[in-house]
Formats: sequence, structure tokens, C-alpha cells
Amino acid sequence: GEFFANLPFCLLAFWGLYYAVSRLNFSQRQLFFLFVMLSLPSFGVWTSIASKEAVGAFFLGIIAGFIIDLIEERPIKNYLLILVAFYLCLIFKPQYLIGILALLIYVFFAKRFELRGLGKLILLSLFFFCSFLSLYLFRHQINELSFVMPLHFSENAASTRPNDIWVQDFDVFWHAPYGMWIGFIGPTMSEAASKTTHLMAWLESFFVLAVFFLGLFKVLLTVLKTSRLNIFFLSVFLTVVLWLLFVHYPFGALNPGSAIRYRANFYGFLVILAFYVYDKILRRFKQQSSKSI
Repeated sequence: GEFFANLPFCLLAFWGLYYAVSRLNFSQRQLFFLFVMLSLPSFGVWTSIASKEAVGAFFLGIIAGFIIDLIEERPIKNYLLILVAFYLCLIFKPQYLIGILALLIYVFFAKRFELRGLGKLILLSLFFFCSFLSLYLFRHQINELSFVMPLHFSENAASTRPNDIWVQDFDVFWHAPYGMWIGFIGPTMSEAASKTTHLMAWLESFFVLAVFFLGLFKVLLTVLKTSRLNIFFLSVFLTVVLWLLFVHYPFGALNPGSAIRYRANFYGFLVILAFYVYDKILRRFKQQSSKSI
């Protein structure tokens, strides 16, 4: 039946998210706000049924917990579970491994060589250089793949947009900023105004962005107060999130429903990592303030 067919996938997604959240040293108040973000309708719907998104929430949750343990320098356990998570990522979403491996490489070098602020900044600069170099070296292959994407979206579908984003060669790069934006948000304002379900998805997406920008604003205030920037945790967030948004956008640029659904794969990973980085940055600031007093 439908219930017992969906229940294992629902539990699988829950297991992955719990694995990551259990690694966080959060207060009850922090956990409450984190659970609110992880309980939004679209994420809950797509990860509670028999779907690739439920599997994605599972393996990215396990990988998020693994990354947090690495950063915190805790003994790594559950090697088999972590190996299964990476295997599932390779099978279901191999494109996500680009950002994940970039993050793991950054953490390894920063920890291995005990880099200070300048060293971590240089390492982040090398990440951007290598990322752009990789995109340049594989520009023709990526360009060809972008022209294949519209073939996977039916023009007769109610929500599919006309392909006006990948028309000329290398549009996949030139339109990437807008594509990453709309691939995450889903519906445009005009689409939200024309359909109730699109409006709900649009409001949900902007609620998520509002929370993220509020956190960013508080971090910026901290930087202005201390005249110091925590390069390491900023890099932890940027190295993986920028790649995730880039590889996701071709799957969501032509259809708002696809954007919201495929976003559910990495949404839990993104939220947990964002809350973790935000907490670490502000906690370091409080520790430094108490020492100066």
C-alpha cells in the first residue's frame, strides 16, 4: 500500500537528517529554529515519499555529519555508513560530489598544515582559481550538455518555461547567476501571481532566503565590530554551496516545480551546514570578546 511503500523512505530521510543534527552542539532554542527550517512543506513532502529526494536527504545528511566530525576533529566512526552515503551520492547525484570533494580538500589542507588566516584566504583563492579553471577546461562539454537539458522538459507541461536561457554557445556560464537564483527560488513573481501552489513555493523560498540573509547580516555586524573575518568557516560554506547551486540550476531553470523538488535533495544539507557555520562564527566572536574582557 501507499503508506508502507513511503514509510521506509520517510524514515531513511529522517535518519540522515538526525545523523547530521546529532553532531551539532546546539541549545534547545537553536534546535527549535533549525527544526522549523527543516519542517518546511516542500522539503517535507518530497522527502517523505518514495522518491530520489528522500534518498538524497539521507546520504547528504550522513555526509554533512561526516564533514562536521572532520572539522571538529572527532574520531570518525560508522565508516560503512559513510561509505554507503558516498556510494549513493555517486549513483544518484554524482554532480554533487564536485562541491563535496572541494570542501573536503579545503578542510584537509587547512587542518593538515594548520593554516592561519592568510593561509586559509590563499587556499580559498586557490579554490576559486581551480573551480574557474575546471569550468574553462570542460567548457565545451558543459556547453553541449546545456543544450540537451531542454529535451528533458516537456513543452506541454503546465509549468515548463520556454528555453530562453541556453540559446547561444556558453550561455550556461553567462546566465549562471540568474539560473542559480531561479533554480533555488523556483517560481518567478509572475508565476507566483498566477497560481496558488507557485505562490506558496515562492513565499517559502523567500522565507528561507530571509533567514539566510538575516544570519549573514548578523555575521557582517560581527565582522564590523571585531574587524576580523573567520575565513575558515566562510570557506567551508562557500566551497560546497556555490558548486551545489551551479550544478543544480540546469535542472530547475526551466520548470519551477522541478527546481523546488530537486532542491529538496540538498536543502537539509544546506540548512544544517549554514546553521553550523553561523553558530561557529558567532561562538568564536563571543569567546574572543570574553577573553578581551
